[in-house]
Amino acid sequence: MGAQKTITVNIVNRDYPPYKGITGESAAELATYLLNAGFQVNIIYVDAPFWGNSDCAPVGNIFKVKTFYNGQNKILRLFANIVAGYFLIQKSKKIPCDITIVMTDPSLLNMWAAILLKRKKWILWTMDLYPETFVAWHLVSNNNFLYKKSYQLTVKNAPQHIISLGPRQTDFLQKRYREKIDSFSCLPCGIYDESEYATSVTPQWAGDTAKTYLGYCGNLGAPHSLEFLYAIVDNLDTDKFKLILAVYGTKAQALKQYVQDKKGIEVIPFVERAHLKYIDIHIASLFPQCTHISVPSKTVSSVCAGSAFLYYGSNESDNWVLLNKAGWLIPYGDDELKNNVVKFFQQFDIKQLERKKEAAREIALKLNTEKIKTFSSIAEYICNHY
Repeated sequence: MGAQKTITVNIVNRDYPPYKGITGESAAELATYLLNAGFQVNIIYVDAPFWGNSDCAPVGNIFKVKTFYNGQNKILRLFANIVAGYFLIQKSKKIPCDITIVMTDPSLLNMWAAILLKRKKWILWTMDLYPETFVAWHLVSNNNFLYKKSYQLTVKNAPQHIISLGPRQTDFLQKRYREKIDSFSCLPCGIYDESEYATSVTPQWAGDTAKTYLGYCGNLGAPHSLEFLYAIVDNLDTDKFKLILAVYGTKAQALKQYVQDKKGIEVIPFVERAHLKYIDIHIASLFPQCTHISVPSKTVSSVCAGSAFLYYGSNESDNWVLLNKAGWLIPYGDDELKNNVVKFFQQFDIKQLERKKEAAREIALKLNTEKIKTFSSIAEYICNHY
């Protein structure tokens, strides 16, 4: 009896370690699992730093694609990302494999996969959804010709399987395609095992043990509410709370300017993963039109740190559906935003915070278990079909 064939998997994404980026870290985690299961794994990504260095190590056979622009100009960056997506899929096509896993970063990578992988088997692993993101961020209308054409091309050649960020996003995707597509158990982005990042060194910014720490750590971009953070800043009781801001993205500079010279607020470059647990309540937001199109990973990571969270968005979001026992929800609505933030601070109770932290630890354990089960399901599916 001959030796069993080694199955080869290509994973395509913009980011990958050593560059920082949560989608790249997710790709590296799956690659590590598949390698340990006996697969050969090729990684095709863009050779362009994102922000800082990743906590994950690069694994697999690495193939890089160059980009002509990696700056901050939004128009140039968008165009460069769309072009890079084309070359990522073209590069992947030239690397022999049994199955390709295509993520959704950079913009329209999934469209290029639908166009160029017509005769190849591929799995779609969703992060932010394109081209829907362009409409959700008000970059174009849903009547725009280019949007309608890109959407048509995206759904024309459906993937064989879907890996989604949550059950609500899965339902959303099923409505996108003309045919029903099987999906794996949901795989939220941002899951990690806090015990692997244990530290006895308290960060300098967390030295006041009499305060309850709130924090916004991560991207503050188009899907996120700057007004929500303004309301928190304006109503912060600095005798009881301290706010930590470690932000980047299109709205970050405006927030940094707004909080200048305000008491009880500290702006720092970043918060290490090992230090996320020192923030008692992590802040996150998502505009309703972005629900299911984006699922902020910072909320998942905060729960995995054993912290609670304060979420401004829809109760239909997978962030709330999966994690609600560990957080507070402020329903979206500009007219009531200030009053709802004031009410949160007035009704805040330390004992309730501790209960939510306990719930976070229980949810984190479940998420880490489910992540490994989903990785196992992906490996089993590939073995059985390819």
